Amino acid sequence: MQATRQKIVELLKECGQATVEELADDVGLTQMAVRHHLNVLCGENLVVASSVLRKNQRGRPQQLFTLTEAANDLFPEDYYQLADYLLQEVRATLGTVGLNELLGRIATKISAEAPALRSDQSLEENLSQLVQFLSDKGFTARWGTQSDHYVVRVLTCPYRQVARDHREVCRLDRQIITDVLHANPVQTTCIANGDEHCTYHIRQPIELVKDY
Repeated sequence: MQATRQKIVELLKECGQATVEELADDVGLTQMAVRHHLNVLCGENLVVASSVLRKNQRGRPQQLFTLTEAANDLFPEDYYQLADYLLQEVRATLGTVGLNELLGRIATKISAEAPALRSDQSLEENLSQLVQFLSDKGFTARWGTQSDHYVVRVLTCPYRQVARDHREVCRLDRQIITDVLHANPVQTTCIANGDEHCTYHIRQPIELVKDY
């Protein structure tokens, strides 16, 4: 981000709200120049303006500028480090078996959010429904055929950084595929191992649960 706009964003983060005049004093620019930068930030949905009459002031309402929710993404976040600490503590407390059981329960909860497969759908429709669900959860997925079986490829993993140090996390997408398709996928490549993507081979017929 351009340096002056970055400074304006930081000032608004610090004080919560400010007028053009206040921002101009803080950044050392003319009000006209500050308005230009604010217009750009508003256009990027990072800043929003509202007209209010401040207490103990007379005259026309002043425009107050504040950050939008989207602006929070501009500030550093470290979900990976927190997840790393949490998984370390879970393993230390529950052991590897306990960690795997916990992740299994999480995967079951995620799978329960998937639309139920219908017995009148074709296998291809079921696979399309699965990869759409995976993609909605942050796993960019595709399916295809190979010889006499189907293949599901996960191109991106939202837990990639965590999985590099905690391979147990890899069971999430594998179990989601298992639970949603009622199948037993065989994994042959893994992003956490340095492969380009995760590959799952589905070799046996998928058994659907009929709706009644």
